[in-house]
Amino acid sequence: MKVFQCECNGTTKQLSHWELDSVEMPDLEVTNSTCFSPDGQIMYFTNSPKQVIYSYRYDPANGKCCEKKEVWKACVGVPDGSCVDAGGFIWNAVWRDGYGPGMVNRIDPRNGEVVYTVHMPDGTSQVSCCCFGGRDLDILFISTASVGRDGEKEPNAGGVYAVKLPFVGLPESRFIA
Repeated sequence: MKVFQCECNGTTKQLSHWELDSVEMPDLEVTNSTCFSPDGQIMYFTNSPKQVIYSYRYDPANGKCCEKKEVWKACVGVPDGSCVDAGGFIWNAVWRDGYGPGMVNRIDPRNGEVVYTVHMPDGTSQVSCCCFGGRDLDILFISTASVGRDGEKEPNAGGVYAVKLPFVGLPESRFIA
């Protein structure tokens, strides 16, 4: 049985996989992203409606999280899916839902500064997630959605983009429940 550690009402509670559906977490709305630092000691967690990415100290041996900190708060758009590169920077897809082109930001988790941005080239506003791939893990794949979008204004909405970058990602870990 997989056991998760969750912060509930300011306290920490250990939960089994089957108990997760019954947890009341008043500050948690939509969790569009969970990713980890290269050493696996920090978990990054996105709460999209609050427009915030949080970090937690994470113990991979027992799944416990503590020391919740705000890493980044979006001024424009909504933080959606994320991944982490080999340098430990967070790459976050920014969903704009028709209010201008979406983007993917490279965020320094130490200070929340956006240090690099990939702008969508054609007005696509619903940028949903990103991950690294390619032989050298230097291609950022960006997924998008097309919910309620005007096909003339956002002709490639719902597509997947690939951008070669001067940064290297990490291979994705396997999760076994």
